[in-house]
Amino acid sequence: MRRLLLRTIAIFGVGGVALAGILYYASTVDSRPPAVTSFALTQHLSGDQSVALTTTSLEVDFSEPVVTTSAERAFRMEPQVRGSFSWSGSTMIFTPLERLSLKTQFTVSIAPGARDPAGNVMQAGSQHFGFTTVGEPRVASSDPGSDAADVPLDASVQITFSTLMDTSAVAAALHVSPQLEYRLRWSGEELAVVPAHALEAAQQYTLRIGTAAHDLAGTPLAEAFSLQFSTVTASLSGTTVVPADGSEGIAVTSPIAIVFDRALDPASLTSDLLQITPVTAGNLRVITPSGAAGLSDHELRILRFQPSGPLPPNTTFEVTLAPKLRAADGSRMSAPISWTFLTGAPIAGLSNQVVYLSDRSGVTNLWAMNPDGTGQRQLSTELSPVSSYAAAPDGRSFVVGDGAQLVEQRSDGSSRRVLTADGMLEFDPSYSPNGSEIVFGRADAASGAGLGLWTRAPGGGDPQQVRVPGEPSPTVTSSSSGSAGEAPPARLLRAPRYSPDGTALAFVDQAHRVAVLRLSDGSLSSAASDALGPPVWLPDSSAVLVNELPMGVRDLRDPRPEEAVAPLDPTSAGLTSSELSALRVMRLDRGASEVRTTDLPLGVMGPAVDANGRIAYVRIDSAGRAAVGGAWLTWLDRGPGREPVPGVVVRAIAFTPDPDRLLLARVTEASDQDGGIWLANIGSGQVEQRAQQGTLPRWIP
Repeated sequence: MRRLLLRTIAIFGVGGVALAGILYYASTVDSRPPAVTSFALTQHLSGDQSVALTTTSLEVDFSEPVVTTSAERAFRMEPQVRGSFSWSGSTMIFTPLERLSLKTQFTVSIAPGARDPAGNVMQAGSQHFGFTTVGEPRVASSDPGSDAADVPLDASVQITFSTLMDTSAVAAALHVSPQLEYRLRWSGEELAVVPAHALEAAQQYTLRIGTAAHDLAGTPLAEAFSLQFSTVTASLSGTTVVPADGSEGIAVTSPIAIVFDRALDPASLTSDLLQITPVTAGNLRVITPSGAAGLSDHELRILRFQPSGPLPPNTTFEVTLAPKLRAADGSRMSAPISWTFLTGAPIAGLSNQVVYLSDRSGVTNLWAMNPDGTGQRQLSTELSPVSSYAAAPDGRSFVVGDGAQLVEQRSDGSSRRVLTADGMLEFDPSYSPNGSEIVFGRADAASGAGLGLWTRAPGGGDPQQVRVPGEPSPTVTSSSSGSAGEAPPARLLRAPRYSPDGTALAFVDQAHRVAVLRLSDGSLSSAASDALGPPVWLPDSSAVLVNELPMGVRDLRDPRPEEAVAPLDPTSAGLTSSELSALRVMRLDRGASEVRTTDLPLGVMGPAVDANGRIAYVRIDSAGRAAVGGAWLTWLDRGPGREPVPGVVVRAIAFTPDPDRLLLARVTEASDQDGGIWLANIGSGQVEQRAQQGTLPRWIP
């Protein structure tokens, strides 16, 4: 009996504890009022959940089941819309009785008062949910665009609508002429019109979508859409052959290449495609452009034959490309391409040579010749046009650049080496006076952000950054746009030039000021200016001259992302005639904090200084039609000087080891086109042509 009593007490005790727990749980849970956990549109743009179709309903999710009538009374929508309610568990669905107005901003909320079955009432209203209804459907974009030309024969037409469309209505309203068989492929708002067969070459097509096309809510297109485009011509065409047809003095290390007007199909390469006489071993590939050319063109448009060794010198080569090559768009060559070129003889060094840039090989490269114009020969063999160069003081090597990539090479054509790593832009190369260093500017290719000045040893070695006081530490960024509040990408440091005594480095800083860095202690002096050319040292290393625009005339722009760096000179800046007339030459003494004017006139560019301190410059003609003019000669602080060869229009001037002669890069007076390299006699005023094409000449002593 006693045992039964104890068991009964124990059972009631356990039950009491359990009941107490249940009552506690119920009291804590049931005391919580319901809350709105989310709002959602049932029909919205696939890429934007805040833009509703006009037939959308609204879903309101509560944290727990609620008394439906209390929640419906608490529903608020501005502007007011008549509708009905339905429920799915704790989700309330409001369905408007009519389509919502187009292009209208709506706000939805739940006011205080909604309650759960336990009687707990929402004391505070919910967050407001805002959305906008779509406008009338439109075609947002198309590819190809309107009036596009050279559309590939295997292309599809991509059309993007502003909203989700009724696919069958669009299909019924779409017409293509001339008629062709096609399939429609949809992905949300995007429609691809895919031809069942290749398009016809050299054909103009018209695609129309009428206003009978409508969106899922039944709203018709705001206006009919019409697109016209034309396909590529029937034949694949070569735009440039390298080396150029009939060219002479071609480097024995040159590739043989053809640049085409469209992307090529690598699968169409065959062993008998290219015939070269004399027979030459090598490999044939389809490649993308490199360097600066590759920044603007990523297509496989170059067919390149790379000889496995140097070509024989002084040899005429005949090249024929059979019409078997196929483009990526399916077009083919209509006829073979044949041409010839003559190789030159390599030289060990550039001593007593005139070097210059010329496109006579088909692409602008560095060339050399004897001072009398004989022995013209190609030095660099790049397929991207060279825009700058520097020759080692001993003449045994050189560096060329195209505004994106630097390439070092021995003067005899051997040991070609690309210096610039992927993802970088390198530009403005220059050698130190003893030839122990190459200095250059660097930037991040993806963002265009400047990364300062760097040096490297000729022939190899890792690059080293030049520490410039006051310049922010360069960092590589993935984009030039950045987020709101981020600092813009660092600007470039340009045109570094060592002083003749090797103790200082002049350059153009991030604000386009001319600056001088003393290498012994790292001290920096700079002066406000808008430099538009590289610093030019006086022979005693006491000061630099710099071509500049008066401050405020123009905001000099650095390159955009994935854009090559143009040479720092008036010719590349696209100046107006008034800006050309305002160009001047200023002087910055070492250690000074401001530039001072020289007594050279306004409207001058390209100053050059010889070992005796004479100054040669181009005085831009009064018409200011281009960055060209007469060649003038003077001494510093002795006035404008004189025009030793009157009537000769030039783009650039260089001194020679002979104090009585100047090198001139002439232009034709009628068209301002390349007029070749000329040698001028200062005393007699006579000029003699040395090369038929060329610019930026320099006589290597």
